[in-house]
Amino acid sequence: MDFVTLGMFIIDEIHYQPPRKPDLDVMGGAGLYAALGARLFRPPPSASRIGWVIHEGHDFPLHIKSTIDTWKTSCEFIQTPERETTRARNTYGSPGFRDFEYLNEKINLDENSLTLTQLTSKTYHLICSPHRCRNIINGILTRRKSAVEIETDPEIKHLLTQAPVFIWEPVPASCKPSELRDCLDVLPLVDVFSPNLEELCGFLGTKFDLNQPTGWAALRQKSDELLQHILSPRSPTAVIRLGEKGCYVAQPGQQHFRLPAYYAPEAPDAGMHSRLDEKRESADRVVDPTGGGNAFLGGFAIGLEHSEPSSMREAAAYGSVAASFMIEQIGAPTLGLSPSGGETWNGVSVQSRLEEYNKKFAGI
Repeated sequence: MDFVTLGMFIIDEIHYQPPRKPDLDVMGGAGLYAALGARLFRPPPSASRIGWVIHEGHDFPLHIKSTIDTWKTSCEFIQTPERETTRARNTYGSPGFRDFEYLNEKINLDENSLTLTQLTSKTYHLICSPHRCRNIINGILTRRKSAVEIETDPEIKHLLTQAPVFIWEPVPASCKPSELRDCLDVLPLVDVFSPNLEELCGFLGTKFDLNQPTGWAALRQKSDELLQHILSPRSPTAVIRLGEKGCYVAQPGQQHFRLPAYYAPEAPDAGMHSRLDEKRESADRVVDPTGGGNAFLGGFAIGLEHSEPSSMREAAAYGSVAASFMIEQIGAPTLGLSPSGGETWNGVSVQSRLEEYNKKFAGI
């Protein structure tokens, strides 16, 4: 298994300002988008190396399950017929306004939600508070150790003894100054710490204006300070997700770097007319940013595994391309086939888009 996410699957209803009608029974949740972000780069038969978990209530829509089945991932459906599937309401109002609320009780995932096969994963994506992050990591490592002692299959036994990569995405509710100490304490357990900009600001109790050069300088300074405060010889890489501004990667002892989003409003060497054309194209293609950050981390994980030696630059490129597919529509992108029989998502080859992205931003 290459990648397993412990993010939840949610069925969304999306409400807009009148007179637009709401979209109902929309696939959503961090687990969906993270799994798809990884799945983009793993066509069959490798698709089965992407793992995730869904609590399937008695109301689970058949058309959604049929769509998920076409992706050929290792999705574990846990039957919960006594309840409804986790549902949420997203409300969009004036530009920039979004409200989110759960409509019923949610069920969090942890190490006990994983199958034995998922327990052999190379990489885990966690989206939770610092406290739950520590508990889940310790739980996964404990279960792997226990499984080694009783496992008879040599291949599975070997996989269980390998150190997995942990990618931690903090939940927004835990991103506040009072949780910073807990955040710093858990960071030595993870390999990649990836808040978005708002979440990082929440932990630090500050704001960065990235429309100003001083904002970028402050982000670099605070990223350095954050990693230096970790009281352990093992520090993670901080990957700050910046939405339309791309991502900022801070590695201990390494040069920090920033990569633009795929739908960046301008290329580094573009002239004025091409910049305006690209900005218009981005505005036309970006429909809903929901799930872009989660998908980024799914793609990032596969890019990290793919590169030899592990390259944060290549991983971030994979993540940026994965995010681009998630934000082109409401919900999940559409899987299809090209005339030559290769996979497409939203009618586009993922590999072609990755090559285009790397060419466009090769100098960064």
